[in-house]
Amino acid sequence: MSQRNRAGRFGKRWQGPLKIVLLFGAFALVAAACGTSDDTTTTTAATATTAATTTTAATTTTTKPKIESLGTIAFSYGAEQSGIYPIVADPARIEAERRGYDWLEGSANGDCDKQVQDIEGFIAAGVDAIVFLPLCGVEPYEPVVQQAKDAGIVIVGYSTAIPGGDSSIVYANVDGAREVAAEALRWLEEDFTGDPDTFSWALFTFDQCGVACTDRTDPIRQIITDATGVEPVEAESVAEDTGLEATETFLQADPGLNMVIGINDAGALGAYQAFVVQIESDGRDPGEIFVAGMDGQNEALELLAGDDQYGIYRVSGALILDQLGKAVADLPANILEGQPPTSLVLNYVILTPTDAALAQQILDNYQEFLE
Repeated sequence: MSQRNRAGRFGKRWQGPLKIVLLFGAFALVAAACGTSDDTTTTTAATATTAATTTTAATTTTTKPKIESLGTIAFSYGAEQSGIYPIVADPARIEAERRGYDWLEGSANGDCDKQVQDIEGFIAAGVDAIVFLPLCGVEPYEPVVQQAKDAGIVIVGYSTAIPGGDSSIVYANVDGAREVAAEALRWLEEDFTGDPDTFSWALFTFDQCGVACTDRTDPIRQIITDATGVEPVEAESVAEDTGLEATETFLQADPGLNMVIGINDAGALGAYQAFVVQIESDGRDPGEIFVAGMDGQNEALELLAGDDQYGIYRVSGALILDQLGKAVADLPANILEGQPPTSLVLNYVILTPTDAALAQQILDNYQEFLE
């Protein structure tokens, strides 16, 4: 076991600020339109509860008749099989159509080469704007981005700013990761029922997508390692099946593994399944186990809202996905309509089991996109 210096149970706890998370409504994009071409707008609202219970513009305006097409907006998320995808893509489609644009979606399903082909297909189809998440970092997409720019197509980066692109929708990943790590340390200090001297943990990464991914995992690794003196075992996982497999492997080597934090909720949900099997088969104390992820995938929110009978899924760094989806349509539409390009920085809502009511409110707002 690694050496560790402790004052109290786990040494000096990381004292980074738990920022008040900020959400946004439709007004954020209206305000963004007043900026300059290199402006960045950070989303704001009074409280998480107010934003979560506010009906989005995408919901309230879908009954308006569709006007003559102003063009086509295409979206390549790259991981369309993800549980969060419909909660982003459906609101985006609704908003695009409300504003008078046709809508296209890619189908890369985790394949970087296929995502490049999807974007090439968008260009060949003569779309007016492309929004895409560079699944494998920005470099593999540079030639196709240049083709799009040569064709006069607006490019909006999703999750990552695209060099040469017009604007971007990015997340405050470092701040979100720090807040997840801070909650993990709080749990270790206040609620952990295991032996601090045998504490061990795992981190799921996905470095191939570049800074957008490492900004989620690097702060977590550093903060928890510095506080506990224990380095994580690691595996690449952004899906439930790989998260389950990796955690099963970790538990074979170390049945006392206490914590798994995922770069996203999908991988963490796989870890959750492995721990549930251990609890039910071996009678392990749930108070020794901590699982967390990021994104706010609906299955994770359901556990936090009360469906977790063992209480081991303890944190999701959640994005408000339906409003994020609306921005996917609004940013390129604003540019196509002559407004100065702007970018959005979206903050995370750190949800724990004590926020069960808020988690349920967010799920209720998603319901129309899950039917």
